[in-house]
Amino acid sequence: MKTTKTIDANYKAPTGRSYSNDAIITLVATPTGKLPAQAGKIIEALVKAKDHTMSVQELVGKDEAGLDSALDAVGLDTVQTPKKIWQFYKARLVNEGLITVS
Repeated sequence: MKTTKTIDANYKAPTGRSYSNDAIITLVATPTGKLPAQAGKIIEALVKAKDHTMSVQELVGKDEAGLDSALDAVGLDTVQTPKKIWQFYKARLVNEGLITVS
């Protein structure tokens, strides 16, 4: 049996979640279960932040290397940059209801 494939000329890709450096991250809850250590450092940085809120730039730093990053301030120890860690875990933290980004 042969399957016929078609192309939908009206196809649109879903909009991804991207956030500017000015976006504000707010801690909504701390995790009750296990969380990867790097994601935990994001939560730890927000716990220590004034009103549990900070901008993306404050979290990941002023440049690609993470200069003045709140993640470095809480002892993040990894070869990955703070920005890479944020990009990897932000959707999970939002989906789990731990943070909001606006």
